[in-house]
Amino acid sequence: MVHDQLIYLKHYISDELYGIVQGFLEKVSEETPEGEYTLKGKKVFARVMSYSTSQEETCQIEAHKKYIDIQATISGAEGISIFKQEGLQAKTQYDNVSDVTFFEKDEVNPYIRCENIPGYFTLLYPWEAHRPQERIDEKGFVKKFVIKVRMEE
Repeated sequence: MVHDQLIYLKHYISDELYGIVQGFLEKVSEETPEGEYTLKGKKVFARVMSYSTSQEETCQIEAHKKYIDIQATISGAEGISIFKQEGLQAKTQYDNVSDVTFFEKDEVNPYIRCENIPGYFTLLYPWEAHRPQERIDEKGFVKKFVIKVRMEE
């Protein structure tokens, strides 16, 4: 997991990958419509979304197998808690199409929590289970993007 200012993202990913996402980063704004944006076929794409954030106990813990997530906030704010997958109880079977497994959350404590606010990103690897959508401000709403980067097979 990496959490830093978005202006430093280029220090954490390859030059090739940064070249692919740079154009999207320069254009994404509060006016960007929600949806999926192809950056390099199925290897790199972005999703823009917005939703109301919630109390931790109602948020889902999830993990992926194929893609790295680079999550960044456009407006609003959200907390993201990170968990070790070892010891987590799967709530759903892995869905190969949507690349996600959801986990039970009874008495599970994160090993770290970060706050995504505009100008910051959180990079999550497939082995890191995470719980986004956590409310951290009075507005309780976030617009964000997630850049999905396919892991090498």
